[in-house]
Amino acid sequence: MSDKPNIVLRKARDEDLDDVVWVESLSTPSLSYVPHVWDMFLNDEDGDWSVEELEGKIMGCGKYSILPDGSAWLETLRVVPEAQGLGLGKRLYEHWLRLSDEKGVKAMRMYTGVKNVVSEGLAKRYGLSLAQTFHGTKMVAAPFEADHGFVRLSDVGEATDLLMPLGEKWGGWMVMNRTYYKWSPELCRWLTENGMVYRDADGNVVVMGARFMKEFQLHIGLFEGDAETCLGFAKSEASARGVNSIHCLYPDHLTGVEEALTGNGFDMEPSPFIVMEINF
Repeated sequence: MSDKPNIVLRKARDEDLDDVVWVESLSTPSLSYVPHVWDMFLNDEDGDWSVEELEGKIMGCGKYSILPDGSAWLETLRVVPEAQGLGLGKRLYEHWLRLSDEKGVKAMRMYTGVKNVVSEGLAKRYGLSLAQTFHGTKMVAAPFEADHGFVRLSDVGEATDLLMPLGEKWGGWMVMNRTYYKWSPELCRWLTENGMVYRDADGNVVVMGARFMKEFQLHIGLFEGDAETCLGFAKSEASARGVNSIHCLYPDHLTGVEEALTGNGFDMEPSPFIVMEINF
């Protein structure tokens, strides 16, 4: 007779919301956003939003998302403390690997804090390895006005030609809502179609917006040109939109980006983040 727990993994349902919020409140009390993304996750036909039950009670959850370039993004893996070590995280990874095989996904990625050895170790167990280390900055949004001539780009071809070389200068990555995107023409299209690409007559460029929780946060994915002008525009937009905070994450070797941000009022996050990936 096996002592292994009977883990039931199934798709999340409308009525699971309160239970999943409870799981998140115990597993990641300092990072809680499930109520804000619930409908988005639940209605994602390309991805997968699953919960895990032990003895009929939801004790874990995990989201598998397809990004604009067709890669898979693993997020919101939550397991209540009392159920950690029982194999719920492993079961999710096995599920995600099967999904990637079924969907023909070529790469699968996740992120965690550089100090989270458990999360990193679980990813390594299933073949993911370190892709990049990132630093983060943030600031509280406050009333701010700046004269600017930025306009939103709507032509996908124009935006792609502009952004692809800049994306390479930013180490090939862009981050929004702690979702780590590799720069690609598909990403440029997604950003343009969602109104996140701005340029002024002097050649300054800002990519900013949010994947979710747009009413609370503004995320700077890239800026190029005069940093004070670009970041002043971002602060002005944050003020106009009424968000609570502004965020910008970048690969750790981009010391010039870090200096520009901290020189314009941004504070460093306490510790770095890492992205891990597997290419199939």
